[in-house]
Amino acid sequence: GCFNSEAMQVLKEREVILFPDLKATDEWRQRLPMLETICRRVTCSDLLEKMATDEQRSRGLDIADFLLMEDTPQMILAKMIERNPMLQTFIDTFGLELVDAGKIE
Repeated sequence: GCFNSEAMQVLKEREVILFPDLKATDEWRQRLPMLETICRRVTCSDLLEKMATDEQRSRGLDIADFLLMEDTPQMILAKMIERNPMLQTFIDTFGLELVDAGKIE
């Protein structure tokens, strides 16, 4: 695969953030020690796992898939919480859940 020391030399001395494919975060994290010897700093984000729907997760989407799609309700909510973290407190306090507006009668 592309995760070998020779291929990763293009990242030498760079700060790198990995965005693993859905359901592959653990596998990518196992590669961190090799990358830490090459990169100035490397981190493995779980952002995609946090915002993905069950269907997206089952399809194993990657970051390119997310960049090309329209925002899902989960993505919109994540952006709103990022802009105003108190929204998460409000959601937690009142036990609110994201629902599919199309299913509301």
